[in-house]
Amino acid sequence: MNIKDLLKIKSFNGAKLIAGKEGILNEVHGVNILEAIDIENWGRLGDVILSSFFALQNLSHNELDTFFQKLHSLGISAIVIKTERLVNKIPDNIIELCNKHLIPLIQIDKNVKYESIILDILGPIIDTNVNLLNKYYEVHSDLTSLALRMPSMDEILYEFKNMILRDVSLVNCGKNTEISTNPELFDVTILSTTEVSKEKYMLFNYRRNKVIYNNANPKIVGEQIRVSIPFLGLEDYELVIHEIVDKISSEDFMIIENAVKFLQMELLKKYVVSQNLFQQKNNILSDLLNDKLYEKKDVDEVLESLNLSKHKLYQVLLVKLYERDESKNLDKTLMLPILKQVRNVFRLNFNDIAFLEKSDRIVFLINFENNEAGFTTSSIEKLMQNLVESNLFKEFYYSVSISSKVEKFNIPKANKEVLDTQKILRLFHSTNKILCYEDLGIYKLFLESNSLGDLEKFISPKINKFRLDYPQLFDTLKIFLDTNQSYTLTSEKLFLHPKTVRYRIEKTRDILGIDFTNPEEILQLQVASRLIKLIEGGK
Repeated sequence: MNIKDLLKIKSFNGAKLIAGKEGILNEVHGVNILEAIDIENWGRLGDVILSSFFALQNLSHNELDTFFQKLHSLGISAIVIKTERLVNKIPDNIIELCNKHLIPLIQIDKNVKYESIILDILGPIIDTNVNLLNKYYEVHSDLTSLALRMPSMDEILYEFKNMILRDVSLVNCGKNTEISTNPELFDVTILSTTEVSKEKYMLFNYRRNKVIYNNANPKIVGEQIRVSIPFLGLEDYELVIHEIVDKISSEDFMIIENAVKFLQMELLKKYVVSQNLFQQKNNILSDLLNDKLYEKKDVDEVLESLNLSKHKLYQVLLVKLYERDESKNLDKTLMLPILKQVRNVFRLNFNDIAFLEKSDRIVFLINFENNEAGFTTSSIEKLMQNLVESNLFKEFYYSVSISSKVEKFNIPKANKEVLDTQKILRLFHSTNKILCYEDLGIYKLFLESNSLGDLEKFISPKINKFRLDYPQLFDTLKIFLDTNQSYTLTSEKLFLHPKTVRYRIEKTRDILGIDFTNPEEILQLQVASRLIKLIEGGK
């Protein structure tokens, strides 16, 4: 009901609209009697205010102006004043204020009873609310029956279409995928967006887009209602109702409210099923990678179940996240949405791929036909750089290790290669880095040793003793060699004066008897420093 409809009801016979005619289409949601001017404490959007002028009679011009500003900000639909009791004629300043704030001012006779006005206004509103509630429970009952049939998502959307008599779509915003009762409505250009005013029984937030439907022939300009579907904070879904011909009604919103709740439950059920499958795949892929399948036929069965049995060659890739600032001790759950985006990007760019996900890492296994295919440093760099540019790695940096290309029974060997390569990345790189096992060079020799103790035999006893006796000098020596024997850079890294660095290096030379111009001696020192780092890192 609006004010124009209100003037037609029985209790308003003989009433006069004397101001605020531009607000005649204001919606009416309730009625209230003005006894005091603290309307901000009890007034509501859509209220019609009844007054005998008692509360307004002693207000100054400024007080009246403030009062009508409150009426306007609250969204009061109209003010009805009864004359010939306290006032015979409505003052001009009241009329001016109603015109200024577009609030219809209705004059009624002294004999009209407030009770009849209240009943005439609230009766249709109560009836409407009853109808809405009946519609809500009717739809709820229908959807409960639908749920028992365990429908597909397509079937659910077609059921909603039949209820609302409009095409509907479900959009997965994270994956940028959409299912719809009309595929022609997929591609749209948004012209404008407005929020939909929340009514009494609307729990969710809606917005209305004016759009061009690009796939229609000819193109259609229409509107659509969009509502986000809360879903565990894991995926962003939206339900879209296409208003191509006319706008949806209040009863339609009751259907949509039910639809959103129903979709929440259906998505939750599908999520639980997918998580069970996800965990199952995680477990069997973990067994495969970690050499826990003891018979060849088991390997074949696992690869077939993962749809990775088409081609001859395999490769493993591991993406691991590290905190940029280790002092923050961030919650590892913050890594999950990052790993999810990494996973989605890899699945979009590579065929025949499976993944194993843990709290801080994700492992990919790819199946491909020949040596020209598979993971390459350049292809992975491009993918990861795109993610960096999207500001995905704000709190973390990544290290990516890539195995050599192997056949199916050597997949555990490829997994060991990416783990070994991660050791090198962690020890010698502290920023975003991608490294192939095949590019490790001499590190392969040391990583293939059976124990940390084996590495010590490659270190000169003299150097090892010097490290234990003079740890400060040894640390300075390592940085001095890593900076190509630069006193200035070494002093900057150690926050020392160059003279202090020079003193330490000269003392080191005297103790070890090093010739810093001899490449063989320098090589021995550099290899020793890296092996020591490997040993300490392993421990």
